[in-house]
Amino acid sequence: MSFNSKTISSILLWLAPVVVYGGQSDSISFDSNLNEVVVDGENKLIPTTTTTQTINLKDSERLAIHDFSDAVRRMAGTEVKDYGGVGGLKTVSVRGLGSKHTAVCYNGVPVTDCQNGQVDLGRFSLDQLDNISLYIGESDNIDCLASSFASASMLNLISYPPFYTDKNYHAVAKITCGSFGLVNPFLSFDHKVGKENSVSASADFMRADGNYPYTLTNGSLKTEEIREHSAAASGHGEMSGNFKFGKTQLNAKTYYYLSDRELPGGVVFYNTLSNETLKDKNAFAQVSSRTDWGKTMLKLCGKFNWNANYYHDEAMKYPNGVLDNRYFQREWYGGAVVRRNFTEKFSMANATDYRFNSFNSNIYDCVFPQRHTVLEAVSGKFENKRMTATATLLGSFFFNQVEIGDAPENHQHLSPSIAVSYKPFDKSFYLRASYKDIFRMPTFNELYFNSFGARTLEPEKTRQFNVGATYQFDNRQREGQRKFSISADYYFNQVDDKIVYIPKMFVWSILNMGYVEIKGLDFMTNMEIATSERTSLFFTAKYAYQNAVDLTDPKSDIYGHQIPYTPKHSGNGSVAFENPIVNFSYNINAVGRRYSLPQNIKANGMDAYMEHSASLYKKFDFKNFDMKLRGDVVNFTDNQYDVVKFYPMPRRSYKASVEFKF
Repeated sequence: MSFNSKTISSILLWLAPVVVYGGQSDSISFDSNLNEVVVDGENKLIPTTTTTQTINLKDSERLAIHDFSDAVRRMAGTEVKDYGGVGGLKTVSVRGLGSKHTAVCYNGVPVTDCQNGQVDLGRFSLDQLDNISLYIGESDNIDCLASSFASASMLNLISYPPFYTDKNYHAVAKITCGSFGLVNPFLSFDHKVGKENSVSASADFMRADGNYPYTLTNGSLKTEEIREHSAAASGHGEMSGNFKFGKTQLNAKTYYYLSDRELPGGVVFYNTLSNETLKDKNAFAQVSSRTDWGKTMLKLCGKFNWNANYYHDEAMKYPNGVLDNRYFQREWYGGAVVRRNFTEKFSMANATDYRFNSFNSNIYDCVFPQRHTVLEAVSGKFENKRMTATATLLGSFFFNQVEIGDAPENHQHLSPSIAVSYKPFDKSFYLRASYKDIFRMPTFNELYFNSFGARTLEPEKTRQFNVGATYQFDNRQREGQRKFSISADYYFNQVDDKIVYIPKMFVWSILNMGYVEIKGLDFMTNMEIATSERTSLFFTAKYAYQNAVDLTDPKSDIYGHQIPYTPKHSGNGSVAFENPIVNFSYNINAVGRRYSLPQNIKANGMDAYMEHSASLYKKFDFKNFDMKLRGDVVNFTDNQYDVVKFYPMPRRSYKASVEFKF
């Protein structure tokens, strides 16, 4: 890899603010978003000053949420692509931009995959998490790591923070059982060490045979089949420590995940056989610190991540009838954030990230790629009683290396973003607008592998525009209605140099040729009503409209057609009734007609569907422990549908869980 003088001087210029402010810092929260989340422990699904949504998972029963991907689906603007079954791959796309434009962070630290650029949501468990936040476009929080500014949207997962009152430990034991052989035990323990330090450990295990029934349709003929080769087993454990040294708060976490899955494959022309299996291993260790000297904050973060995938298939088309591919990733990551409050109303921050990714595989054409990434973000924030305004300029520098052949070109890019919110006359009414210019680098798969990689690919460039409004009403001091909120956002996204896959006779080619426009509306509302002193009703609803069309070539057969797997209409709603006897919640998720391929013709169409789920839950308070019982019926109308074509989803299923807290 070669560095010319212009490149080096550019990096040094961007790094200068870190050198100036190095040695200063801020509050006790490891992730700056925690300040927003733990103020009152309530749901913040309705955005106010920015398009940020937060689900407090303590309300998972009330919202009838039954797994992690279902929780993400409740957020406006999201589409979860699910390949079916317990072990099926699950990824999230926000506002039609694709899963590779959505970053995933755990406690504010990035979770990445340099090979394919998307994170499988199936590896996360609700039991390990306290809340989930979705940031779309520009946030009004400037205390973030530079990686938090480097995507069109970000999904941030926050683990349980330790709180102690009358005892110095907590323990949780839970087991969930359900249809298709599901067994999922979970254990966690945390202990207070000294006045302000704590350590914790948690582990869970999941197994299921996944052999659920489905209806196979071929024209007018319908047959009842059983999904086979769908068994999955996985487990993961975490150990964490929270420590305070003077003005510095330190958090350390280690994580290990292991899964072994049978891949059932797509159901095409009655070919339901599959011999594919996939084993995943992932381990990381990360440490974060945050220090506050009044007007100045310093946040430091470091992480090492290792990931391995073992793919196995048996078919006559392979030499000796067997294919065993192994893929390995390593990442070294470091980040620093410095924020200075110049006045009560104005502050600035400088964030610097460095990431080194390397990849190797046993496939014959592996070129052993490496990538150095430097991200530098300079942000400013102005805030008074009526207005909040933030602006960020992100500098991104990518340096590619390979051990075999020629490396792709290096890339440098500047990405501006701005967000403004205003309260015109009432503290509960918010107007907001934002703009963000961002891009994504091609993944290692897109550049190098699978016989179609193209080393001349340019990054996909996106521009995001958003305007919205929110109104909130709260009269919890009176009888009757207690809380109400409503929010609406209109957005316009443009994607240039879209990476597209072109089928050829024997191989696929990949190139930059796409231009996509996405216009949409997100609508959300929440309401809480106290029906008596001991009973309450809770309502939530979301509706999303997306017109995401390909405008690449006016002469093309797909010009003006909706992009694949993006419904024009979708939404969900839930209602919960909490009372002294047994609590009840109900949810409906509706998705409109979509297309599996770029050409919007009948053969590529996928029918609209609705999924209904219901839960019963009850908490019992005993002298030395609490017990919670919950039962779920998922898709209780027994509807047959696909999220991804040829990958049928389970029909009606059941879950039951019991949880003990000590």
